[in-house]
Amino acid sequence: MSQSAPGARPFGVTLVAALIFVAAIFNIIFGFWMIFAPYSITDLGGNELTNIPTFYLVMNGLLSVILGLMYFWLTKLTLIGSATAHMLISFLAVLNIVFALFRLPYGWLAIVINLAILLIINTAGAKAWFQRTA
Repeated sequence: MSQSAPGARPFGVTLVAALIFVAAIFNIIFGFWMIFAPYSITDLGGNELTNIPTFYLVMNGLLSVILGLMYFWLTKLTLIGSATAHMLISFLAVLNIVFALFRLPYGWLAIVINLAILLIINTAGAKAWFQRTA
């Protein structure tokens, strides 16, 4: 594999930034969806199946929107090569892996994606990218 130019951003870093950006969009969309969702689910006969507490939906929605905005900020830090971004990405990837273990068998996709992110940001080129600025 060829070395990139000294100031060039490694492709893996760009890929991770794109994944973070997509996660930010999904968090904001689902956050607003939770905030404005109907608080009960009914079947075709009009029988109430589930009554979801309003506080639960609104708080989860607000937290999801805030997390999405933080992910936009993290995308910016990733693209400029901040060492803080490297640390935060590593922390969030490990945290997501731990929580995905509690969701098995549905958590396998999250585990695979976060392991790939950990491997990508810990390559020599990515580490050099994140360590070039303080």
